[in-house]
Amino acid sequence: MRHVPCLTFMLAATAVAAPPAPTDPPPAEELAQIIKTLVQTAMPTPLHQQDFDWGRQHKVPNGITWEKKGIFLKPVKQEKMKNEGMWRRLRVDAVDPEKNLTVRVANVKQPAKGTLTFDVVVVLPTRIRFEQQFWKSGLRLYSGETRARLRPVLALKCESVSKVHKTEAVLPDVTFRLRVLDANLSYDDFKVEHTAGVGGELAETIGNAAHDTLKLIRPNLEKDLLAKANKAVIKAGDTKEIKVGLGKLLDGK
Repeated sequence: MRHVPCLTFMLAATAVAAPPAPTDPPPAEELAQIIKTLVQTAMPTPLHQQDFDWGRQHKVPNGITWEKKGIFLKPVKQEKMKNEGMWRRLRVDAVDPEKNLTVRVANVKQPAKGTLTFDVVVVLPTRIRFEQQFWKSGLRLYSGETRARLRPVLALKCESVSKVHKTEAVLPDVTFRLRVLDANLSYDDFKVEHTAGVGGELAETIGNAAHDTLKLIRPNLEKDLLAKANKAVIKAGDTKEIKVGLGKLLDGK
């Protein structure tokens, strides 16, 4: 299912990347709609999920048995695996992406034949669920979760390069490459909806206080996380060259 939108995006971007007049770039709205369709189709559920020591166990004493050694009985300590330590689990979900996903394209330019540069801004409201449990020798001492919502804003600088290769077929082959040259990830509208078994204004107060305290203790934490996210986006967005044989597509091969 995902290959069809990708192919649609490739062909559409290839078509708009090399129009007859180099001074006439494609409309930003067309590019935005193509990218939005591609993102919606390829979007995973959940967006992100990560465990931190979730399910960790260690051996604890669980009684003594006696083994006979000659005429003597020797005690042997028995051990059993039990839950231990602080378990943490993080899950990020998109909030109704069919309605809330926003893609804007701007600064569409054609610096050279077959080359298209443009800026993309992707906005998608998300919900975060952070769950944690504290275990001691198999006994759960604490269990709670915090739920929050925020709106990530991803700004990308992209480049599309396409080349047409003549073949013996009626239609040529097209080599296509889409790259993310730069990325900037930020967020706004952060709000805690629930934490530690409470809700409403109290949850918001506790959540905001924890968020402010975190930034106070380590001011560069959020900056570091955003920088790492930006690098990951740039790395993922640098595609390999994809060759599309238009003649074979029509022949059904």
